[in-house]
Amino acid sequence: MEGLYFYWLAWIGWVWTTFFMNKDNPLRLKWTVMLLAVIFAAPFTVDVLIFELHLSAFVIAFFIFLETRRKKTGSFLYLFLSSFIIMLAYTSFLMFELFDPVWVLFDRQIMLGAAGFYLAVLLHKDRHNRIVALISGFLQGDILFSAILWKFNFPYAAASMVFMDILFLSIGLLLAWSAIESIIAVMSGSTINQVEGEEQKTS
Repeated sequence: MEGLYFYWLAWIGWVWTTFFMNKDNPLRLKWTVMLLAVIFAAPFTVDVLIFELHLSAFVIAFFIFLETRRKKTGSFLYLFLSSFIIMLAYTSFLMFELFDPVWVLFDRQIMLGAAGFYLAVLLHKDRHNRIVALISGFLQGDILFSAILWKFNFPYAAASMVFMDILFLSIGLLLAWSAIESIIAVMSGSTINQVEGEEQKTS
């Protein structure tokens, strides 16, 4: 079923931001509104020039604009470069799958999501930049793939439910990885404090 991963993960995220996230967190309202907007916009499509786009593409593009508008020039250029790399990887995967689907050994959504997750972790250390680069790269890649197929008269709606499945799977992997990193950092810090306390006692 197309959109299963997307709806499942998006509603979990919305419930978390609405009921469990700290009310004083400045990101709480923004994430809640964005998730709800994406959920409701995803099924609807609109024609823009040569493209057929799901309305969720505009919500995602607006989110990217909000997250990048205050970045410094150097940070913005690196974010642009990393999202460009992810875009090329995403489009290349879809092109290889189109012309030679034999090499796709298992679920393509999981393969693409894992590839995006790996590139985002490889290119960025900050969790926020990882998510923004991943979302931007995937969206641009899907629109580019739609433009390529348009030249061959193949209809392809960008930001479809399948795309949203891949995107939210990859974001879910990123958030899980960030949680693991945080746990390891806390455990490492507590271990260091214990060692320092024992050294002070012995001295």
